[in-house]
Amino acid sequence: MKPVLLVTCSRENNIEKRPIYKSLKKLSSLYSKTEFDYKVISNNQKGLSEVYNQFLTTKYKDYIVLFCHDDVVIDNMFLCEFLNKSPYVVTGLAGTKSFTLKNKPPAWNLMSSRDEHVGEVKHIKDNTVWTTVFGKTTSPAKLIDGLFISIDVEKIIKTKARFNEQFAFHHYDLALCLECIKHNVNIGIMPISVIHYGLGDSMLTQEWQISAKKFIEVYSGVF
Repeated sequence: MKPVLLVTCSRENNIEKRPIYKSLKKLSSLYSKTEFDYKVISNNQKGLSEVYNQFLTTKYKDYIVLFCHDDVVIDNMFLCEFLNKSPYVVTGLAGTKSFTLKNKPPAWNLMSSRDEHVGEVKHIKDNTVWTTVFGKTTSPAKLIDGLFISIDVEKIIKTKARFNEQFAFHHYDLALCLECIKHNVNIGIMPISVIHYGLGDSMLTQEWQISAKKFIEVYSGVF
């Protein structure tokens, strides 16, 4: 079994303030250091693509690296086993099996029809937890959500697929998926339970709109 390295970036100085901290402590108690480890980038001001690409190198070729948002709680005590059993080089939790860039806002759930969606994610607000079921929980996918991206480093570094550093905090996940498609890297989703404290409202920000425009400019001529 390959060891799993969980990488999380936070703008906080103290990761103990973020939901992911619960998972880091729990998983560290369940697995040995040679099975599971984590890297926290605190007070992060760099783009996620720039940070994440540092782990897609030969230094980490023996790892499965899991890039996870700091507002996520992983609710699965067999995380490492699930990720090792994944048939995909890039594994997520939710996404879509097809997409179009034509006249669609570049969010994975809006770029395809509802019956193409796959996976599920739990959400929480005011201490109420609910599950959003998109579709099948084990499936190939074309696009996945960036809250949870697991990558078999040994397999991806044999290709040119990497995070596109033009995208810092928005659309970096979709850009990675398109780079994977270009370089024949398979993507899919697995049934790993997490609770996401974010509600996907970043689309309402000006930063997201600017990034969306750039995303369309970069990829519309390719896909």
